[in-house]
Amino acid sequence: MNERQLRYLRTIAVEGNIRGASRVLSRNPSSLTRMLKSSEEELGVVLFARTREGLKVTLEGESFFALAETVERQFEELRAWLAAGFQTETPDGADTTCLHNWTENEIRYLLAICEYGNISRAAQELYVAQPSLSQMVMELEAELGRPVFERGKKGVRETEFGRMLLERLEAIRQGFQNIYMEMEEFQQMKRGKITFGIPMNLGTYLIPLLLPAFSERYPGIQVNIRENNTSELEKLLTDKKIDFCIMHDMGKQESLEYAEFSDDPFYLVVPSEMKEQLGFSHGQVLTAEDLRKLEKIPFVMVARRQKLRQVVDRILSCAGISPQIRCSTRSMETAKRLVAAGMGVTFLPGSYLTLYSGTDGVEWNPVDEALGGSWKLVVARRKNESLPRSSREFLRMLRECLD
Repeated sequence: MNERQLRYLRTIAVEGNIRGASRVLSRNPSSLTRMLKSSEEELGVVLFARTREGLKVTLEGESFFALAETVERQFEELRAWLAAGFQTETPDGADTTCLHNWTENEIRYLLAICEYGNISRAAQELYVAQPSLSQMVMELEAELGRPVFERGKKGVRETEFGRMLLERLEAIRQGFQNIYMEMEEFQQMKRGKITFGIPMNLGTYLIPLLLPAFSERYPGIQVNIRENNTSELEKLLTDKKIDFCIMHDMGKQESLEYAEFSDDPFYLVVPSEMKEQLGFSHGQVLTAEDLRKLEKIPFVMVARRQKLRQVVDRILSCAGISPQIRCSTRSMETAKRLVAAGMGVTFLPGSYLTLYSGTDGVEWNPVDEALGGSWKLVVARRKNESLPRSSREFLRMLRECLD
């Protein structure tokens, strides 16, 4: 990869086709096509999708050009610095078009010579011939008009100009490394693996919405799902047996980081036959005053140890209600079916209203946010650990699915 390649690839992206880019760059279309092919082979990704309308930048290409923009800017600043006579500002009208076009190998070679302080040692480490490396340095110094290194009996050391130049080249090399690291992650998308945890009911709702589309786009990625309650999933995450968890947030562990995805509002679910008795209109948001009508109506509740129950208890506490609990169950689906059978009322998050049995025999109304009736959907991961590209893409698609 080199400075000229970056410029040519950027022009192709702007023009959207090879012929347009060839006119702008005054280059032969065939040579640009070969350059594009060799660049994609070097990076191991496809930068452009070939369509009837022209070349469309791929997702990998978008990431590449975002990082390449930084490297291009660093090259432009370097050229301006050289054109200004190694000053901090470029004089108005300074010509930077005829200055040296840098290659990544040149940068790597110069930095290696600086690191080892000896051209012969650098040549050994770089697996290049020492005379060729010496010749490259001399030709470059002649073109720049100043020596980069001072030669001595014990080796070489950078000149003051060389020190300032190499500092800039080190930043550019890091920019290239960032590009290669990012593209390598995209290569992993062809053969990666994701292992995540999710509570069973939440998984029944979310996974069918997301996984088919994700697998169609990334067929080579293996997806492993661990289904358990939130406490067990957090333990699996802490023990590094899964990469991340998708769950509802009801408290945070110090060793984990949590990113909020969306709110899952709660609804009062009542038997259809009770609708007229309570007098709630369709879609009416229920306040504390509305909920007090339930004071003498039996409740079907989930078990106390479940986190959903904590949200329900908060709603009832805010409304000032001490519920008459007729039945408790660990299953939200069982609670909903018992409501449909007329045994009482319950509260459920919106994502579970239509799960399994649908909503036959029940009516529902949203609960006022002021009563704390919502459940935040979060993704948990270990602190100070970055997720691989495959996991980040999975979560990106999840966010799109929920928006």
